[in-house]
Amino acid sequence: MNIKSITVAFLTLLLLGSAHPDPYPDDYFRSPLGIDLYLAGSFAEMRNNHFHAGLDIKTQGQSGYRVYGAADGWVSRIAVSPSGYGNALYVSHPNGYMTVYAHLKEFRDDIKEYVKDHQYKQQEFAVNIFPNRDQFKVSKGEVVALSGNSGSSGGPHLHFEIRDERTGKPVNPALWGFNITDSTPPRIYRLKAYAIGEQSFLRIRDSKTGGWRRVDAGESVFIDVTRVNGIHQFSRVSRIEASGQIAFGVQTHDYHNGSSNRLGAFEIRLAEDDRTIYQSRMETIGFNESRYINAHVDFAERRSSGRWIQRSFVLPGNKLSIYDSKEQGILTIQDGETRELGYQVTDSFQNLTNLSFTVHGISPAQPVAVAKAKEEGAFSMLHDQTFAWRALDFAVNIPEGSLYANDEFLYETEPRVDSTLFSGTHIVHKPDVPLHTSMTMEIVPRDLPVALREKAMIVSVSPKGNISWAGGSWDRGVVRTKLRSFGRYAVGIDETPPTIRPLNISSGKRMTASSQIRFKIRDNLSGIKSYTGRVNGKWILFAYDSKNSLLTHTFDDQVGSGKHILEMTVTDNKDNTTVLSLPFTR
Repeated sequence: MNIKSITVAFLTLLLLGSAHPDPYPDDYFRSPLGIDLYLAGSFAEMRNNHFHAGLDIKTQGQSGYRVYGAADGWVSRIAVSPSGYGNALYVSHPNGYMTVYAHLKEFRDDIKEYVKDHQYKQQEFAVNIFPNRDQFKVSKGEVVALSGNSGSSGGPHLHFEIRDERTGKPVNPALWGFNITDSTPPRIYRLKAYAIGEQSFLRIRDSKTGGWRRVDAGESVFIDVTRVNGIHQFSRVSRIEASGQIAFGVQTHDYHNGSSNRLGAFEIRLAEDDRTIYQSRMETIGFNESRYINAHVDFAERRSSGRWIQRSFVLPGNKLSIYDSKEQGILTIQDGETRELGYQVTDSFQNLTNLSFTVHGISPAQPVAVAKAKEEGAFSMLHDQTFAWRALDFAVNIPEGSLYANDEFLYETEPRVDSTLFSGTHIVHKPDVPLHTSMTMEIVPRDLPVALREKAMIVSVSPKGNISWAGGSWDRGVVRTKLRSFGRYAVGIDETPPTIRPLNISSGKRMTASSQIRFKIRDNLSGIKSYTGRVNGKWILFAYDSKNSLLTHTFDDQVGSGKHILEMTVTDNKDNTTVLSLPFTR
């Protein structure tokens, strides 16, 4: 190699090195709290219908801890909501990332006053504000808020995210070098083995009884895992035999030092020798793909037992970007083969757990499973095509991409037995089959009085006959709604207005010793749509905590001394309204 070639090669390496710096430097962000970091939730942890988008950091069961800006930047968004993230602050940084601080008790004073001004201007408690870049600067380590329990939080903690602003995708904060002590490897609790192909089957031998269990096509079986001297192994299975296409899933959870909370694993790899059969990596997940969790996990198992079984194979309609392997995770086992397989489960701090096992191929000449006949009344639904179906008084339209795998549509009806319903119960497919996007459903009501049309809706009917709101409204002879779950549905009505229960105020009460006015508001069916509080005809701010059904007004300069009349108006989703008027003195 001549001098010129060496120089070009050196410059190329130099340029490549500068173009690809460490994507997650461990000194850019500081901790958002001034206390030791213990996690109640990890990034991409399994949640109902979504992956967790950040870290849930414990605050010792209390609200009011100082929340610090993790790096220099500016406040680019402020959100207040009665549910979800509650009070949330979004800070943009020069490196192209954004940090998010959610479930806050309150913002720093200048931001708090700015938000309150917007709430009074919009006459809304829930606001979503995007300040100018120069309006609220943040210095690294500056107090920006106090931790809390607002929104849908199940207890005091700080929800903390790091997002790539170019893509909007959350990135695993644990990759950025935060001081979280973790020397505890993940646990593997059990595998689930699936016979995938139409002529596939498995045989599992119990190590204690010596008996065999056969798993035919379309069925599955659990294989429990135990730890012996730190080594994971099957607890009661001595041999696995298979023929045809099979696949596996795994129930695994992570833990870290000083916390008993179950967390999510970072990487799951299933390999045969050095060949990766399946690999998932929880580095970044977009909000637009988060609902694919219902394809990533065994959804039916989650519904029946509560267990989070992560599939080690990818369903055809699963569009998640977390899979590193080109393989789809399905193995074809032939007679006489011996397949040496192994799981490697890693957490975000590179603690590793291994589980090795063998699958023996056996002859398909043994009695094989016969493909199940299509059930009577079933019609094929393809995951990559729209499916539309109509009966005499029922119709459904399921858009392309709503299903994760092909299935046979099942439908039946039960006669109306409840006088509060205005149709029979339509049993729409199987509730343990998930939907990614909403299907449109129409039901023709029977004997619905004209006066009640505006109160009509679709209700979900449990097997025991309990009903719950499923949305929808009357439209030219049908009640129509959009739904993301299969199940049992009928036409119901809601003509019952919400209830308003004063907690610390009554007619004529003197409120000089009180700092707040508080109400409980509830609705029996369709849910709260809106509320308005006015004093002497003037709108005043009531904060709404939806998880506790609580309305709170904190007295300020909007309500002076003297006699006043408070009027609280609450409306549900079918426009039933309750108005409560209370005179009081302050």
